[in-house]
Amino acid sequence: CLIGGDAEAGKRVFLQKAEVSCLRCHQVGGQGGIVGPALDGLGGKKDARYLLESITEPTKAIAEGFQTVVVELKNGKTLTGVSRGEDTNTLKLVTAEGVELKVAKKDIEERASGPSAMPGDLAKKLSRRELRDVVEYLKSLR
Repeated sequence: CLIGGDAEAGKRVFLQKAEVSCLRCHQVGGQGGIVGPALDGLGGKKDARYLLESITEPTKAIAEGFQTVVVELKNGKTLTGVSRGEDTNTLKLVTAEGVELKVAKKDIEERASGPSAMPGDLAKKLSRRELRDVVEYLKSLR
């Protein structure tokens, strides 16, 4: 899955295959979600192996600034999201649905790191050819 893909076919999978919904979380060219990192320029920064592992083992190396946080509130409610910063009083999270939350730190009982927000089973929803093509498409984003 590291060489020989079709970047145009990979782009179609990335943009259109509902089972993986890449644009739900990632942006390319200013379109898409904010839960995952924008992918413009990725191909000039990361090699094919990194790109493949990011899809097949998303928790192995989480992009800086996109670590998942799990907070248990004093009222018993649990919130999970990608940390978008914090100050003395507030933790900012973005949920998997793209909803931005501000959580008062005084309301937090416990806080822990969570797994990647990217589903771990994405590779199972792609054929080997589709996976190879998506890697080639991501490599083309310069």
